[in-house]
Amino acid sequence: MAVKFFCVIVPAYNEGKVIASSLFSLKKIFNKDNIYVVSDGSTDNTASIARAEKVNVLDLKKNHGKALAQEKVICRYKLTERYKYVLFSDADSQIDKNFLKEARKFISKKPALIVGTVRSEKKGLISAFRTYEYGLSHRIFKSAQNVIKTVTVAPGCASLYNSKVLEKLNLKSPTITEDFDLTIQIHKSKLGEIVYANRAIVITQDPLTLKDYWKQVLRWNIGTWQNYFLHKLFRLNNKYNLELNFLFLDNFLWAASIILAAFYISALANIFLGMLATLIACAIAISVAERRYWIIPYIPIFPLFYVINITSFFYALFLVIFCAKKQRNFLWNKLERYASRDDTIIRKKRPQKGR
Repeated sequence: MAVKFFCVIVPAYNEGKVIASSLFSLKKIFNKDNIYVVSDGSTDNTASIARAEKVNVLDLKKNHGKALAQEKVICRYKLTERYKYVLFSDADSQIDKNFLKEARKFISKKPALIVGTVRSEKKGLISAFRTYEYGLSHRIFKSAQNVIKTVTVAPGCASLYNSKVLEKLNLKSPTITEDFDLTIQIHKSKLGEIVYANRAIVITQDPLTLKDYWKQVLRWNIGTWQNYFLHKLFRLNNKYNLELNFLFLDNFLWAASIILAAFYISALANIFLGMLATLIACAIAISVAERRYWIIPYIPIFPLFYVINITSFFYALFLVIFCAKKQRNFLWNKLERYASRDDTIIRKKRPQKGR
């Protein structure tokens, strides 16, 4: 059997509003025969829309969670045997037409995993903050981590796995952030290098409301703490663990500063002004570097998101330690989606009924 180079997996749960545009972008760079959608117990028209696009569809009747759904589609179609690299994408994300071209530049190194760059759609306040946050994360932290070979997290919507490595990973792990879990497994087992392809871009949707933003960051933080304890990342015996704990330290310092400010009013003013000055400088630099000037008017509101993020970080720690049963509720933790222009056009051309 001839082994092909690339395929892509799109796990989806009730993604009827957005999956058309995701597949539309994927079909620009993948043959439809190399696109695999797994509908994880969806109750809407996700599977029928995917079938209409003539891609491979595995329609699971029961909801298993994202990681297990990915494992099932890999096993069903024997993807690691038939392809050299498997791309994990998301149903609410759109792959840039040059993604594979940029990823190919690193193939000669035979890395275990190639990590792309995540960017936000232009969609108001939350997307403005996420543009800043992603820019900071990728342009500064991930670029530096790439140099010292400690990329901490491979985003679930923009990660290209070497099939030989993917076969050795455990997708049945009990954590809810499979992207973080798989990244740790590669580092821990020394399965190969994780490289950052800064020009391999994926555009993803952000939450539309603060309520959905809270749900999303809480899910991420619960998964972070689950992995922290599962993989014993508190042991400072390797550079990956050191890097991760260094990043954690930022949240603890901000929390300590806020508590201190509650007792010393003058300190509150200094902390807020310092935080705002740092945000303004970084956000303007990122908006200029990425030519996304539309985020600038939103910058004064960004400190609100730091408060939300820190609160979520510690509340998630509480849930992981004391409320184990509640954690399963966050397997998918669906957010409200919005239809893009591509989705609207495709649905008009090819109206779909439910499953």
